[in-house]
Amino acid sequence: MGVHDNPAPGSQFDIIPLEPGCPWYSWSRPNVKWCEENLCAWITAPANTWSNVAYILFGLIMMRQAKKMKSPTLHLFGPASIITGVSSFAFHASYTYVFQIFDYFGMFCFVYLAIVVNFRRSNVIARSQQKVVFWSLVVVSTVLVPILGYFDLPYQLLVLGLVFFTLGQEIHIWRMSRKKGSHVVAAYGWNALGLLFLLAGVTCSALDATRVWCDPKNHLYNGHALWHLLTSIGLFCFFQFYKQFAWDKGMKGLPVVVVDA
Repeated sequence: MGVHDNPAPGSQFDIIPLEPGCPWYSWSRPNVKWCEENLCAWITAPANTWSNVAYILFGLIMMRQAKKMKSPTLHLFGPASIITGVSSFAFHASYTYVFQIFDYFGMFCFVYLAIVVNFRRSNVIARSQQKVVFWSLVVVSTVLVPILGYFDLPYQLLVLGLVFFTLGQEIHIWRMSRKKGSHVVAAYGWNALGLLFLLAGVTCSALDATRVWCDPKNHLYNGHALWHLLTSIGLFCFFQFYKQFAWDKGMKGLPVVVVDA
């Protein structure tokens, strides 16, 4: 399951089992243990679980805004955020390996959505191809999670690698937009704000994982719960950034493709 053979006491790799008789007791544990103590309850980690509601709320707002703009492409962001929240909610509530895979499915949904629309901006794929490319990438990456887990490889690095790939895409597109023949130079304010929230969330989560900031008995807030709150805001900021483009027929906005291939 990807658990280290000799975990350091109290570390993120010290997978603590649930007590016999508790809900979720018979299920396999994940390969990571966040600071919050897991209770003998259907929701084992209240702070880490309920903080995911932020993804769902922002997802509903994104869906409403996309509907007003009559954009099928932008409409994908809301459900992606909601899936991220629901899958993470299920994982932290259950503290199980099965729902950890579901949690990664949720994260892949939003990260790959950004990657796919950036493919359109760099003229790699057409609008008609975006759904097929998106779901293919999400499914393949989700299948990779248990395969990497079987070989005791840290599948957390998958998401980290995809985030860096997305940043690389944006840098590439930004450089392209400043070349002769470019159709558009986008406003990057919302994108920069989203990155700040993402960085703040990563910092809080890292402090939790390394036990630098750790109070296991605190079921109201902690570093990983703040990761959920801060990154949900960050995803909403990224959505605001993407709203400036005319993704679909009849929309007003900047051209999607930066330069012709």
